Parts: sequence; structure tokens; C-alpha cells
Amino acid sequence: MTVPSNDDILALLDNLDSSIADDLESNLLDFKPWHNPKDDMKVAIEYAVCFSNGDGGVVVFGVSDKTQGRSKAIHGVNGYEIDVWRRGIFSGTRPHIQADVEVLPVPEGTGQLLIVRVQKGLNPPYGTAHGLFKSRIGKNCMPMDPASFTAARASTGAVDWSGEPAHGITIDDLDPLEIARAKAILRSKNPESLLLQMSDDSFLRGIEAVRGQYVTNAGLLLFGRPDIISEICPQSQVHYVHQPSEKKVARNDLWKVGLLQIIEKIEGIFSSPINPEEELAIGLYKLRIPAFPLDVVRESMLNAITHRDYTNPGEVLIRHTPHELIVTSPGGFVGGISLDNILRHESVPRNRTLANAFLKLRLVEAAGTGRRKIFSTMLEYGKRMPRYMADDTGVTLHIYDGTIDYAFASLVAKWHAEGKFVEMDELIILTYLKGHRHITTENAAGLLQLKREDTIAVLDRMSHPDRGILERRGQGKGVAYYLTKAIAYDLIGKVAYSQSKGIDNFRYAEIVREYVNDHETITNKECRQLLGLGDTQSVQVKVSRLLKDWSKEEGFLIMEGSGSRTKYRLKKR
Repeated sequence: MTVPSNDDILALLDNLDSSIADDLESNLLDFKPWHNPKDDMKVAIEYAVCFSNGDGGVVVFGVSDKTQGRSKAIHGVNGYEIDVWRRGIFSGTRPHIQADVEVLPVPEGTGQLLIVRVQKGLNPPYGTAHGLFKSRIGKNCMPMDPASFTAARASTGAVDWSGEPAHGITIDDLDPLEIARAKAILRSKNPESLLLQMSDDSFLRGIEAVRGQYVTNAGLLLFGRPDIISEICPQSQVHYVHQPSEKKVARNDLWKVGLLQIIEKIEGIFSSPINPEEELAIGLYKLRIPAFPLDVVRESMLNAITHRDYTNPGEVLIRHTPHELIVTSPGGFVGGISLDNILRHESVPRNRTLANAFLKLRLVEAAGTGRRKIFSTMLEYGKRMPRYMADDTGVTLHIYDGTIDYAFASLVAKWHAEGKFVEMDELIILTYLKGHRHITTENAAGLLQLKREDTIAVLDRMSHPDRGILERRGQGKGVAYYLTKAIAYDLIGKVAYSQSKGIDNFRYAEIVREYVNDHETITNKECRQLLGLGDTQSVQVKVSRLLKDWSKEEGFLIMEGSGSRTKYRLKKR
């Protein structure tokens, strides 16, 4: 269901002759009688909080909710100022809520109803400036209990659940073997770390597994004994399913142990023959391309367990099929991250203490680099670009195997051998141009999730003679970017490049002549489509010139009409 529109509300009001307004209410709609602007604004503030903590909703002021009969129930509103109400709701809520306040004309009463519409909040829990927290439960706004309040704050990252005390857990409940495992991991990655010189107690405090006199939830997840984790935090379970075919399940593992042990189990699986490699010869150099690169699997796993919502009873699920690895993590995006900015937004860990522990153990190189590593690595190997999916309940990452573009992988490997760094943005643009003749600024901006000016900077950098990847053609809004001849030869081959470069004008003329002979007329648009030239402004101008040249005295066409209605016919012999 969606928040009711004004048309939806008007349609519902037609039922008041046979029903009372209370019967028409839902979890997204509430009717309220009008008393006076001051008192009713307080009600609006409470309902703005209530709906923001739920799925959004709308309050209709000026309708008695217990009175049957449209003319009796609808009495309307008066004495208000819309801007005052908007500011009042904004200033009366924490975090601030920007409600949509508007007037809905009706024939009854004062002739006006006041509508307060609120969208589902991005950062619940929301409260009033006086500290009242409510949430929509069915048709009622109910106070949030302490457990619900804490869960709402943790699920959105408002508080760091992983840094909170693990109630009832002491240092004696932590497994010495897991502490030794952590030190071994750190020693393999940074043998000079000062943490390795500390006692176990100081080591645990150094990575914030212990704070003061209590063990943190991060400490429990990393070092807790399996029986303790299973009892105290069963939602930390990680579920691995291997399906070598659609109907066959080869492995179905449920792990309720320390996270470091789970990471090692996953790495062991993807370091085995279950994750096959292909070998690509590049001169004297051999490039091994695994089905799912270990670095990508590790980063995907770390992201899933670091950013998941541990107040959610769901599990991290890793589904491994021959051509796809699907990693699902409970809890939606937090901190303003969305599908539209996932490549660009700075990392916002829902569990900061846990994220910091992984950073100190050198399991991650730097905050926020994991997503880029996942995308860059897959594209460098000539594979399909990974894809995120998300809603309020979880985030899913799809990583694809399947067909490898050997030419693409060879080109990138050659650049690496020459000491050239290849940016993720360049890889995305090159991947697009494997299947498209050119790319415009608008196309690139959508792919790269960048503003126009930043996109132009990327494209121009790739077009610089020192880089020599793209060449820029056209002017103004008609600018488009094409692969340079040298790169196109390596990436798509000489034949494909010749086709993308275009057929000479003589061959163009023959194709157009044959088309007009069969279809009587041709337009600029039809000509562009016929010749596969694209739709940029520069191409439109080019085709217009060709058609005019073919319409001259020595040409084979006759031009009819003008402007957008211009058509071309064959000259009669």
C-alpha cells in the first residue's frame, strides 16, 4: 500500500453516509476533528512522528471520526497558516520532519480540510521535541517500548549496536582459540603491529572487544564460544548454500561461531576446486581468472557481516551457483546510502566498533574501499558488472561468473604490466563501450553515479593523449566519446571497430537508396537508425548533410517538406 493521495481521500469521504470515518482509517490514514490551530498542531506533530516511524501516512483534519453522515462528519478547518504548520512540524520533531501540508477543498463545513502527509522516515526513530516516541501499529499510534526504541536506533545506525555491552558476558566467556586466530591473522598481514606485543586482555581492549568492565557485542561476535554465541546472539548465523545445479544442493552449512572463523571457512571454500580458475596467456605471462575472485568474496562477506542489522532475526545468506554468487544481508541501507549512490557514498557502518576491529586486524585496507574493490576486480577480469538490490528488509549483492571477455581482461592485464593504474570509472566506461558505439555524458553520468561536471572530467581524462582511451567528437550538447583506434583494436577487434567507425559514404548511399526504393521515403531519424549511427546532435547534423548532398542535382534523392517533417524520395529517372 502507498500513502493515500488527495483523490483517494475524496473517494473515501463519499462513504461517510454509510460509515464513520474511523472505519475508513488504516495504518496509512487517520481522520481528526478540528478544534483550533494551536492544539491541533500538537496532534499533527505527534502523528508526523508516528507515521515517520512506520510506513508513512496522512492525517486529515476537519472530519469527525465517530460521526456518520457526510454533511455532519465534515466540518472543515479555519484560522490556520500553512507555512506556520510546516515550520511547526519541522521544529517540533527530532530528527526534523518535512511534512507536506496542504488544503483539500470540500463542499461541506468551512469548505476546507487540512492535509498533513508524511513519508516513511529514513532515520527512525523519530520523536517530538519533548521526547515522545510513537509508531503506527494498525490504526493506532502507540508509544514505542524501550526494546522497540533501541532496535529502531540500532537498525538505522543511530547507535552502534556492536559497541554496546553484551549483557551477561564476561571475558571468561571468550574463546582463547579465537583470540589466537585474530593474532595470527594480524601477524600475517602486519607483523609489526603493536597489538601483537600486548597481553590478551590489552589486545581485546585495543580492538574494542572489551571496554571498561564489559565485553562489547563486537567482542562476542568475534571471540565468543560457539555455545555462547548460539544462545545469546543466534541471529549472527551465516548460511552458506552451494548449488552446482538448479535442482542439486551440494552443501548447506549453518555457522554459529565466531566471525573470524566463519571468514576462514568461506576463504577455504573459495580457495578449493569448488571455485575453478581459467588460465589466460598474455605473452610469457599467465593470468589466472577464478570463477569468483577470493578478494571479492572476502569483501562481500565482510560487508555483509559488518553492515547487517543484528537486531533483525534474519541471517546472512551466501548462495553459490555455477554462474552467480548471491550475498544477502539483513537490514536496508543506512546513512543516506541508496542504489543510486552506492558507488560514491562514503561508508556508513551500522556497526562501527565491529568495522573498526576488522580495520585494526587488517582484514580491510581502509573504510569504504570494499565496494570499489568488488566492482573493479570483477570488471578487470572481463566479467559482468556486479549488481546491488535493496529494500527495507535487506541488501543483496549479485556477483556474476559466466562468459569471460578475454580481450578485455588481456587489455587490463597489459596496462597493469606497464605500471598503469586503471580506475573503476574507466573500467565501467570501457565495459559499456564493448557493446555500444559511443557514450554520451548523460549515459556516463548514470553509470558512474556522478554529477555532470565530474563525469566530463572522467571522460576528458580518458580522452587525454597521455591516456589515449577515448576520442571526443562533436560540439556542445552533441558531444560523444568513442574508443580510440588502438584501444578498439585490442578491445573489440579490427572488424568490429571498422563497423563502429562507420561505413564510407558510398556504401551509406547504396544502403539508403535500397531502403527508399523499398519504403518510398526516409527521414533523418530513419536514416540514423538504418546506418546505426546513434542519436547524438552531431550525428543528426552529419546525417542531415548527407541527405542534402544526395538531394543535389547530381544526387538520387528529392527533399520534401521542411523542419521535422522533411522526407526524402527517390528521383524519377
